[in-house]
Amino acid sequence: MASYEESLAEYVILSVRKPSTADYTADLEWFCRTFGFLESRDKQKTAYLIFKSLVEAAAHNTGLTSDELAEKLGLTRGTMIHHLNKLMKSGMVIFHEGKFKLRERSLKVTVEEIHRDINRLFENVVEIAETIDHTLGLVSR
Repeated sequence: MASYEESLAEYVILSVRKPSTADYTADLEWFCRTFGFLESRDKQKTAYLIFKSLVEAAAHNTGLTSDELAEKLGLTRGTMIHHLNKLMKSGMVIFHEGKFKLRERSLKVTVEEIHRDINRLFENVVEIAETIDHTLGLVSR
């Protein structure tokens, strides 16, 4: 009998055209679209606003509680938790000492950590694929 395990993370990376000029708002929106946080049905850009608040909090070396975020953005706690769970599942955001914050001290270092996570994931996928190929006698060149 196969056992099923809930995924530890869900990495979504979309190919979105990079903004042609540097602009904080456009760059952050691009970032959110690229990582699947900003979907077309999110007309109020809720996920973007939450992520922006967390990135800006990182500039002050702090995080925010879900209640602080909800109050700041005028959102219900349920909406806030939904989006925060998605951000945590992406590997970008963590919950530490009662606050939500970027996984690392900067956005760049956070992305570098996720890059390492994805590389480790692919190393495991290749290893298992090789084992399956060997078991079935499949040959690769």
